[in-house]
Amino acid sequence: MTEAELDPLAKLLKLANQASSQAIRTDADRSATHDSGQASGHETAGIELALEIEQAAARHLRNSVETARVRGASWQQIGDAFGVSRQAVYKRFGAPETHDSRGEIMNKPIVDLQARTEAVFQMLSEDNYAGVKELMTFSCSRVLTKKKVTAVWNQVVAATGPLTSCTDTVTQTSDGRNVILQQINQLLSGGLVGQTMLNHEAGEWLGRVAYNGSGKITGMLIVSPLEKHNLPF
Repeated sequence: MTEAELDPLAKLLKLANQASSQAIRTDADRSATHDSGQASGHETAGIELALEIEQAAARHLRNSVETARVRGASWQQIGDAFGVSRQAVYKRFGAPETHDSRGEIMNKPIVDLQARTEAVFQMLSEDNYAGVKELMTFSCSRVLTKKKVTAVWNQVVAATGPLTSCTDTVTQTSDGRNVILQQINQLLSGGLVGQTMLNHEAGEWLGRVAYNGSGKITGMLIVSPLEKHNLPF
C-alpha cells in the first residue's frame, strides 16, 4: 500500500511508530556524538518527522469531523466537543476549500464515500431523513423528498425486516469501475457512485448512492441484487 492509499489515521499511526523508532536512534546518536565529539548528521530529522505528524494529525482531525457530520452530528455538537462556538468550528472545517501556493487543497476534507454510503442507509434505518437530506444537493432534495424516500424504505423493511448491516461496500465510477483511491472523488467532475449490500433480517438489497465531485448526493437507488445490471447510475 502506498502513502497515498493510507487513511489519515493509518498514516498518523505509521508516523508515530517512526517517531518512536527515531527517538531510540536519536538517543544512540547523542551517545555517539558525545563520545566522538562529532554531529551525527541527523539533527533535523526529528523536526521533519514532527512536521509530517502535525500534518497527518490535522488530516485525521478533519476526517473525524467529516465522519461526525456524515453520522448526523450538528455543528453545535462538534463545537461543544472542541469547546468553541458552532460558528468557530464551522469557519475552520465547513468553509469552502482554499489552496496553498502549490495549488493543493488546504481545508477541504477528503470525503470517504464508502463510509458516507453506509452512513446514508444507516440514517434511513434510524428514520433520520434530515441527516440524509443535509448530504444532498438542493435539486436532489427537491426530487427525493422525505415522503418518497420514507415510502421506499418502509417497503424494503416491510418485505425483509430491519437493516442489520452493510457489506461489500465499494466506490465506483458511473460505468461500474471500482475506484481504489478515495481522493479521486475530488478530481472527477462527473462524480462517483457508492454501492453497498444492505443486509436485512430476511433478505438483501443493493443500495447505490450517486455523488457529485464535492461528495454531495445526487441520486439514490435500492434494488434487488438480481437487478444490478442496466441501472440508471
